[in-house]
Amino acid sequence: MRDTFLIVDGNSLMHRAFHALPLMDYNGMYTNALHGFLNMLLRCMRERSPRWCAVAFDEHAPTFRHTEYTEYKAGRSPTPQELRPQFDSIREILSAMGLGVLSLTGYEADDILGTLSMQCRQKGAQALLLTGDRDALQLVDDETMLLLTRKGISEVEECTPARVRELFGVTPGQITDLKGLMGDSSDNIPGIPGVGEKTAVRLLQEYGTLENVLEHADEIKGRLGERVRENTDQARFSKHLATIRRDIPLTVRFDDCETHRLGEGLPALRKYGLNTVAARLAQEAGEENAPQETVQEASFGEWETLTRPAAEALCAGGTPAVYLGEEEISLCCGQQRLRGQLGGQIGLFDMSLQEDSALEDCIPVWNGDVITHDGKRMLHTLADRALPLPGIVYDTMLAAYALNPQEKSYHLSAFGPADASGVWTLRAGQQALMREAGVERVYREIELPLLQVLFDMERTGFCVDTQVLRDIGQRLTARENELREQVYSLCGVGEFNINSPKQLGEVLFGKLGLKTGRKTRSGYSTDADTLEALREDHPAIGPILEYRQVSKLHGTYIDALIRKVGEDGRIHTFFDQTGTATGRISSAEPNLQNIPVRTDMGREIRRAFVAPPGHVLVDADYSQIELRILAHFSGDAAMVDAFRRGQDVHARTAAEVAGIPIDQVTPAMRSRAKAVNFGLVYGISDFGLARNTGMSRREAAAFIERYFAAYPGVQGFMRRTVAEGYDTGEARTLFGRVRKLPELKSPNANIRSFGERAAMNTPVQGTAADIIKMAMVRVHRALREGGYQSRLILQVHDELILECPREEAENVAVLLRECMENVISLTVPLVAQVRTGQSWYETK
Repeated sequence: MRDTFLIVDGNSLMHRAFHALPLMDYNGMYTNALHGFLNMLLRCMRERSPRWCAVAFDEHAPTFRHTEYTEYKAGRSPTPQELRPQFDSIREILSAMGLGVLSLTGYEADDILGTLSMQCRQKGAQALLLTGDRDALQLVDDETMLLLTRKGISEVEECTPARVRELFGVTPGQITDLKGLMGDSSDNIPGIPGVGEKTAVRLLQEYGTLENVLEHADEIKGRLGERVRENTDQARFSKHLATIRRDIPLTVRFDDCETHRLGEGLPALRKYGLNTVAARLAQEAGEENAPQETVQEASFGEWETLTRPAAEALCAGGTPAVYLGEEEISLCCGQQRLRGQLGGQIGLFDMSLQEDSALEDCIPVWNGDVITHDGKRMLHTLADRALPLPGIVYDTMLAAYALNPQEKSYHLSAFGPADASGVWTLRAGQQALMREAGVERVYREIELPLLQVLFDMERTGFCVDTQVLRDIGQRLTARENELREQVYSLCGVGEFNINSPKQLGEVLFGKLGLKTGRKTRSGYSTDADTLEALREDHPAIGPILEYRQVSKLHGTYIDALIRKVGEDGRIHTFFDQTGTATGRISSAEPNLQNIPVRTDMGREIRRAFVAPPGHVLVDADYSQIELRILAHFSGDAAMVDAFRRGQDVHARTAAEVAGIPIDQVTPAMRSRAKAVNFGLVYGISDFGLARNTGMSRREAAAFIERYFAAYPGVQGFMRRTVAEGYDTGEARTLFGRVRKLPELKSPNANIRSFGERAAMNTPVQGTAADIIKMAMVRVHRALREGGYQSRLILQVHDELILECPREEAENVAVLLRECMENVISLTVPLVAQVRTGQSWYETK
């Protein structure tokens, strides 16, 4: 078997890592790209075991392509200021690790990849390229494999010649021909105007090469043929620009790129605060002074085959760590490690694998407690197969989320080996980190017990009357047809696709001559803000906006929801527990938190979400919870007084700002006050308030000024949280949930402004998220301990919905209110409004 040379596109991976991970710093140095880059590189090295490794970088100088074509890569955004110094840092780290660091004036990193892969061929080595740049696909052949980075920093696509053809419709050798035809907007390579990827692929599938296309241009009919004939030289030149050189004057000593000296880079890693990477590398390098948890991992025994007797013996040693991968299950306890192959790939609610011998062998494990990563997914897999469900006493994914809610990925591979020994080691390090960070309460009292609550909610689902959805769909179809004809008539230009921004722009701005707004790459903008500004200029604008709204309701909600109804007549949404920086739960597949409520037709959709026969829905939501939290944090006397008196806080705000009695507040005055009250939680500006209320910007600024005069405690709280953010680099909720604020150190004013808003709203929004989560845990526990059959089925922001047997509804409504209102004691009362109904619509 031939030795492998891993050749890495350093610029590609650094940019991907920078944009995939939130800004993070160590002693004033930005390190997010370093973290992501090294995680990708070391993961690849663990999985592929290359003998040699080199990383190629672009030089900060023009290349031969710039000399030949001055517009090459013109229009690209400059490298972010926060990323630039990280290139010098990664070069230093890689050099310290004994890896090759390559660059050559006048050439790009791609040319280094091409030339070095050719040198590998000459020396009989297998070249393995790691990049996110699709241009490098042209280098793939039987001697050179490419790993193409995909989503975030954790996914790569292995590209062989067959896979390239499967993915892109052309062979690796045709990639440059493809670029010659279609160009490359990212590099500003022109290609043939009007030829897109689909057309280019079709031409190459028919004619084989660019030269053959050009030679047979007379056979190509219509406007396409004219464009090909008119741009022959430009197509050839575009191919030339897109062709990676494989013969540049590059000298590489393979001996200088061997991978056996990685451990020598540990001091450099620690210099930049890359302690997690250093700990993992120390273990792999066998460093004597590795952190304790790393020494523990290094002392693991060899992997043994999973059998039921082996699982029983392992469990006798204590609570095991378990990790359920897509194709393998592994167990770990102390030094002992077991693993077994699964019968097929594991997926959420995958009912296709009812039996799996490896999972059956783990019944001794499932009958006890376990440590795991992403326990909710594991519970679904076991429940799908009617296996016992273990107690989850520790979940490393949720602990990682408590430690840093801004990670882009919480997959186990982002933190270490994706197996049970990785879980075991990760847990050992996390416990001390959580104590140090002060987030143990968030993890122990909120996130860990919530796992079981969300699992039960996902299994239960929400009963749906699909006939109601179909009836709404028919009404929407009729309204779409009516509005479409109305738009055609008012525009007087015949039929066109109203949902096509390009076609709509041509009609409105080209044929009707309306004033244009913002220009985009594909033409004039026809977004909602642009059309709203034109509403008074033409009678078709109103129907167009309504058509879009109706069309979106139909396609995005009605049709999509019907497809998601399972055989049990229920929709089983997925609750993402680690998806937001503020701690809020999000919903997906489908997103039931996003059902429209601002239009009558949108609200009608909720009629389809029903209680089954003999049951009712009990719905409760917190009244103005974020403003109550704001009152608690700020201690503002007027705001606290309003909530303690049970007053309408928006009317009270309007009265305070206007200096009038509360009974003289008009609906319009209350509406403005409401916009400010809720806007402040999100750090609203005078510009934002003006846009939301119709005020002028000057009026909005004056209103905000009067607001802070009326509520000085609120302004003091906001200033205080921003100052603390600059001082500590973080913001916290009432319960200790932390959000890092690296944006506050950015030289970019817009990024700093975002950081200031995050500093202001994290304590309020994050505390609201913590409170609703704690209420869910309390309600779930109270239902179980009370022997009720009622079940929690949905959480939407500050709202909880339960499905209750009719005879339990009255008692459960009382229980629900008590749990929600008494989950925490603030300086102002928490108020939960409870309603019952046969459908979700009836509870609102």
